[in-house]
Amino acid sequence: MNARQGEARRIPAETLPPVELVDRLLALTTGLTDVIRRETELLRNRARVEIAELQPEKIRLANEYAMDVMAVRGHKNLLDRAPSERVSRLKAAMAELDSTLASNGEALNAAKSVSEGLIRMVASAMSERTAPSLGYGPNAASSARRSGGPAGAGSLTLDSRA
Repeated sequence: MNARQGEARRIPAETLPPVELVDRLLALTTGLTDVIRRETELLRNRARVEIAELQPEKIRLANEYAMDVMAVRGHKNLLDRAPSERVSRLKAAMAELDSTLASNGEALNAAKSVSEGLIRMVASAMSERTAPSLGYGPNAASSARRSGGPAGAGSLTLDSRA
């Protein structure tokens, strides 16, 4: 889509002829599926910069898709007069999008799990270095800290709400 098309006012789904609405929904569905697949692959390859670059397109497609789907849900008759072959292609594309979103969700959960695990390991290592040592030190005096631990080590707080 060029800049001029992006600036053009979006035609509401309710005003499109059924064939054009199905074609627009099909284009949005396949475009969104493609972006989600690319994002999933990038997640698996841990390519954060490239994932961030996909977000504007993903957001645009998802918003337009959501608007059209909500219009269709609100006006079930919008697709009644569209050719059944095109509606069948749209339904297949939507099922493929659902499957792609499920895979993407799994990849996102895996990435989140790895990140949380790394944070816990760092927090554990920091607390071990700063935790008081149990037992007695030299000259039978109680040990206040493990040797080698920094006296003013900082703390790390974890928030599992993500």
